[in-house]
Amino acid sequence: MGINKTRGEIETLKRGDGQYMRKLDLKKAAGEFEMISDEHQLFYNIETGEFDFYIDPIYSGIEEDYEKFEDDCWIAAPSQRDLREYDIMTDFADTITDSRVNELLYVALEGRGAFRRFKDTLHHVGMTDEWYDFKHGAYVEIARKWCVENGIKYIDVERKSEQKSSCQSEYRKDVIVIPLVQNAAEDASVVLRDALGYSKSNAAGEVKRMLSSKRVALAAIAKNKQGGSLSVVGVIGAIPQYGVTGWELHPCAVLKSHQGCGVGRLLVETLEREVAMRGGVMIYLGSDDESGATSLYGVDLYEDTFGKIADIQNIDGHPYPFYEKLGYKIVGVFPDANGVGKPDIWMAKRIKRRS
Repeated sequence: MGINKTRGEIETLKRGDGQYMRKLDLKKAAGEFEMISDEHQLFYNIETGEFDFYIDPIYSGIEEDYEKFEDDCWIAAPSQRDLREYDIMTDFADTITDSRVNELLYVALEGRGAFRRFKDTLHHVGMTDEWYDFKHGAYVEIARKWCVENGIKYIDVERKSEQKSSCQSEYRKDVIVIPLVQNAAEDASVVLRDALGYSKSNAAGEVKRMLSSKRVALAAIAKNKQGGSLSVVGVIGAIPQYGVTGWELHPCAVLKSHQGCGVGRLLVETLEREVAMRGGVMIYLGSDDESGATSLYGVDLYEDTFGKIADIQNIDGHPYPFYEKLGYKIVGVFPDANGVGKPDIWMAKRIKRRS
């Protein structure tokens, strides 16, 4: 059954169509864990990214099919006992510096009925919201540990948001965008390898093509805070494809250490101005989905194409929302461009107003 699989077995699981397990949002997992009770067992499907409950017929009076949870794609979530909510309550009480409130909470935690008294006391002292925030954070950490133990890849949206807000003020003001030059080719190659996973030879070849006289190639330069030296932290390029009016944005890459800091936005906005000065009217780009990052992966896009585009969802960090925030629209897809069920998503933006 699913709960007996080893970590190595879980990490190698694939669906029949070749899709690897989805990344799990820790916030979503924590929310599901908070609903766990003695009456049911929670399971997680590593293929669909969804949770489901098995309710014991003793409590529900309904015979449910337990066999489906024996499939390899289902992983058992922690039980209510594993969550150790009583320990979380004592940990919360330890954080309270007000001696009177601290004492009230510890008195509430003594003996039978501690859960009810604890929550009543929280309401009395006006700290219910603080408790639920603390509890949620504890459950996020439980979810993180559970993911690690079971080989489940995860994302922490809240932590990313915190990192983003701090690095925007830290880096954006120290970054400038200039034309990419041959002397910076090696640094630009490093950016492509770090951000997009290019091999060393492919990255070098891409940079060489970017430096072609007909293209636009820009680099984001940041000052190293330790040594004061300058380094390339992002690159972007554009290729004229329809005379001078239609340009393809390719590539766009920012070092992982500088992602979420406004560097990508700065690169795209500078590129748009440069292309417009060269007579460009619009910019388009293709963004592949080869790993199930969007809801367009693994579905038949030859039917109800634009209906499915309209209902697109970002499942696992696809970059299309980044471009949407900059005014780009999804204008179509190439179904099966990267293999069956693996589309190329096309986006475009008008950068020059009609005269």
